[in-house]
Amino acid sequence: MTTYLAPPVTSGRRLVSEGPGKKMPERLLAKLWKERAARLTNLRTEAGKRVRVVYPGRSGASAGPDFRDALLEVEGLGLVSGDVELHIRQSDWKSHGHGGDYNYNGVVLHGVLEVTSEETRLQSGTHAPVVDLRALLEEGPAKECSLDPVAPEPLDLWRVLARRGVLEPFSMDEAGEALDRAGDHRFQLKSRWLSECILSDGPDQALYQALMEGLGYSSNRRPFIELASRAPYQAVTHAAGQLVPGARFGAMCGWLGACAGLAGPVSPGQPLSALPRMIGPAMNHGEWRLFRVRPANHPRRRIMGAALILDRFLERGLAVGLGEIVQGLSPAKLTEALCVPGTGGPALVGPGRARDLAVNAVLPFVHAWAEVKGRGPGADAALAAYHLYPRLPDNELYREMAEQLFPPSWRGVADSARRQQGLLHLSALLKGAH
Repeated sequence: MTTYLAPPVTSGRRLVSEGPGKKMPERLLAKLWKERAARLTNLRTEAGKRVRVVYPGRSGASAGPDFRDALLEVEGLGLVSGDVELHIRQSDWKSHGHGGDYNYNGVVLHGVLEVTSEETRLQSGTHAPVVDLRALLEEGPAKECSLDPVAPEPLDLWRVLARRGVLEPFSMDEAGEALDRAGDHRFQLKSRWLSECILSDGPDQALYQALMEGLGYSSNRRPFIELASRAPYQAVTHAAGQLVPGARFGAMCGWLGACAGLAGPVSPGQPLSALPRMIGPAMNHGEWRLFRVRPANHPRRRIMGAALILDRFLERGLAVGLGEIVQGLSPAKLTEALCVPGTGGPALVGPGRARDLAVNAVLPFVHAWAEVKGRGPGADAALAAYHLYPRLPDNELYREMAEQLFPPSWRGVADSARRQQGLLHLSALLKGAH
């Protein structure tokens, strides 16, 4: 574990970790950032620009930066949103391998205790400013000297959201209405994007790609989108349609797995000559993020789930088959259509992930397809089904946004999928706020 030997006592202030032998693990530095960063008034980059932490970000739970989606006010730039990475020494960035990892390209601030330069180079070739975090260790007035958990001061995120046209609610009912509006806005944005995909690639490919993206979770979204491009819907389902029904699922699993670079003897980047035309070349195994991915969520299992969903709607077509289910206005039936049970183990696509796929992919797709075809009732049914959907499985982002925006007595206001999507929309507005 990386540790920090405390520097000597400075005049006027006493360092919390002072004294010989006192050491600081990085996890304690992260704890102090979370609790105290928003109260620092003298934070500057090594280039001399003032930085005010509006929101320190949510703790990273998987491989990647320490804090995600922080909101900073930087002199000369205004509001900046992005990731924050913390280290004891600036050189730890290189020794930990972050400089060659694209997952760290969203870092907008590198906080360290031992500074060696003004900037840190990212894998993308851009640079993140460096700040000296020794101020986090210093005792301030009153109770700030304690290393016990300190409740952070309220963050004025509503002031930031007001710049984007979202006014602060003053009752729980108003909060619910604000989340409903935000959730509908997110749905419409997804629908408009999927309309473009339908016009460009056709309805089945557009829906297939949206489902694959959802099966990738946050860690493997990009590789799953790439897989949907290299193994397109029409090629996979046309080839499967030439087989007897009992052989289709296994064949599609094999084709998708080989194209993903996760199964079979195919070399990365080489054509899949033994597989159906229009599939390939194979992806590189290294494109997939597998570190800290639970076995039940491994991409191989999600690929098997995708293959079974394709097989389930092979005759009717993915867009038509799922579109017909949406017309029935039954969230339970749509969820069931997207669930894929496992064989003697966890589900390949469980109810929670199926609900997420319904809300984030199928319903906005059906709305978009109806709009493209000029058939309003289909769009109305998709929006109505969206409004009926119950809460999705809780996650860190929902909890973090609710905690930062609402008092404790209001945090149950996000009681539907629509309102949870509203929280995500407000989070996106904060990321893009200027």
